[in-house]
Amino acid sequence: MPLPGVCTLRKLLLLSLMCTFSYNVYAGENNCSAETAAINAFNNFIFTQEQPFNDSVKEMKMHIKSSDDYIESNAYVKFDDCGRLLMLENSKVVKSRIKEKIIVNAFNIRINKKDEGWRYNMTFKLSDIDRHGVDNILMTQRMHGKFLTGKNGKITKSEDTSYATLSGERMKFKAETRFLSDDKGRLSKSDRVSTQPNDSSNTRYFYDDKDRLIRNQSDSTTEEYTYTEDGKESGSTMIQTFFTTETTVTTCKEWNKFGRCTRAEQDITVLIENEKDKKDSVYKHHADIDYEYVY
Repeated sequence: MPLPGVCTLRKLLLLSLMCTFSYNVYAGENNCSAETAAINAFNNFIFTQEQPFNDSVKEMKMHIKSSDDYIESNAYVKFDDCGRLLMLENSKVVKSRIKEKIIVNAFNIRINKKDEGWRYNMTFKLSDIDRHGVDNILMTQRMHGKFLTGKNGKITKSEDTSYATLSGERMKFKAETRFLSDDKGRLSKSDRVSTQPNDSSNTRYFYDDKDRLIRNQSDSTTEEYTYTEDGKESGSTMIQTFFTTETTVTTCKEWNKFGRCTRAEQDITVLIENEKDKKDSVYKHHADIDYEYVY
């Protein structure tokens, strides 16, 4: 990452929600062509990296909150009758206590269907709160961009522009991400090229013999998925290494009749290495996740 706390779109989406749909059900129940539903499945997988379900969900809500006030996040997603994403909204606040200060990371993102693609806007603010309760803004970042599709309607790339302000200095960055598929039509790789230092990256996606995502991996982030014996997603483990190492273990506790998780728990471990005295700091947090679905 170029600056402590700066967040790319992909990282935010990975942190924000678990969201999926089944193109077979959409095609059968809503008079959508199988081709259209499959294209929608591919595009939504780019947004969320999740698995198909045997249902036709129209709306989703998610709420994450930890008892120690470390994290709180709310997300809302809306689909059309064929499973195409119409809107995604997510807000997230993370508060980390370091010595006598509280570091606050605040994210907001919105994605809207627009013409043949999608437009998105993201804002980020990094601040600290001292022991007297004074909020000091360290930096801000605004990003706007769009997802573009090919002639068949599948997303092929995204383009974004961001503006960051740090210590009164305003910086502008541009980036492009290309999405590649394998011979089965699954997302296999995304390549991001950015003018923002250390923001360029490539992410690879790996599947099992049942075409289920089992891992995605980039230079800084690895996420692995596990499944129950009857095929439901049981959880995931994500390790992110920037100026800290954060390990997030998500475990589903309850599912609805379609196999979607309705209640989950999250255990978060943050490791901050101290190169001076070799005394590392470890912070642990526990959060509850609730999901709601509208069919």
